[in-house]
Amino acid sequence: KYPSYSKLFKEFLSVEKRNWHVSSFEIYNNKFPKNIEIFDAFLITGSSHGVYENHNWIIKTLKLIDRVIRNKKQIVGICFGHQIIVQSMSGLVEKYSKGWATGITPVKFKMQKPWFPKFFNKLKLISFHQDQVVKIPNNFDHLAETSFCKFYSLSMDDNVFTIQGHPEFSNKYALDLLEIKKSSIGEKLYLDSKRELEKQSHDGYLFQNCIANFLEKNFDL
Repeated sequence: KYPSYSKLFKEFLSVEKRNWHVSSFEIYNNKFPKNIEIFDAFLITGSSHGVYENHNWIIKTLKLIDRVIRNKKQIVGICFGHQIIVQSMSGLVEKYSKGWATGITPVKFKMQKPWFPKFFNKLKLISFHQDQVVKIPNNFDHLAETSFCKFYSLSMDDNVFTIQGHPEFSNKYALDLLEIKKSSIGEKLYLDSKRELEKQSHDGYLFQNCIANFLEKNFDL
């Protein structure tokens, strides 16, 4: 019914219009780039897995992220990507004791960055996660928070940018995902999130240029 995460992001970021040459790797199937030097930037998407799970592909991903960052390549993390980048840099991710965050989430930005296409203050984004970053590495900037998730968006220097939310999701996509996860989310949160997604819009589209600017190092805005 829906495209893969890689296709979803290619559409979201308008890859063809930007004339980017993009390669996708199913890291959950142990398919990794052999040579990171031929790439300018990396983006790690969401996943149903937890970054603390002891899978071989997760261990290999942590090592890949370390190499990418040491080589000063641009790297963006979305949801699971946000979490595993933090984990790779000695931060901490846990299954949150208060449960899931789903639906339309008000996000407060605490800090501005040169790749933001406009001044970000308060935005609404789609959230869909049970795990959270609970401790960030010392050299990371804390960019945004929500009432439910303190470390919602982070960065390091001008090479690492992460966000817990899903700017790439449409309301319809999130509603269908909500139906799939209904039994584990709980009735009240399910109904509240369903109502939000049916009636409210979100600001994910603002992150199209934000992420593209970051990946292209287009900071002279």
